[in-house]
Amino acid sequence: MKQSRFTSNMPSHINREHHAAKFAKTVFIYFFALLSAFVINQVTVSDTFAGQFKPKDKVTIVTAGAVARLCPHPACGPDQHITRIPKGTVLKVEGLKDYAIGTFKVKWFEVVYKENRGWISIYDTDKAP
Repeated sequence: MKQSRFTSNMPSHINREHHAAKFAKTVFIYFFALLSAFVINQVTVSDTFAGQFKPKDKVTIVTAGAVARLCPHPACGPDQHITRIPKGTVLKVEGLKDYAIGTFKVKWFEVVYKENRGWISIYDTDKAP
């Protein structure tokens, strides 16, 4: 029986495992390269804005709908927020914190909204890079 260039002398289950492993490695390499490029770009952008804010500055919520979350701590999970803040609300910055996930940094503003003290992401405000 003549073999084509797509078959080998290995049993078919080993050949499939080899190709699956090779595919997974290729996907991982591309994913890591894209993730690295994204993280490096975001850190550069975030660092550019790092020194431009101070307590008592005003920020305006620009996130559409009721999406902006007042969190008990920076980077809270989707269901951990204290309340939602409507678009157009102007808040006074009480404190600042850079929160890092690996090398990705996000600036968080400590604010008071309706007597609730918490944190909002810079990306929900008019100060986003």
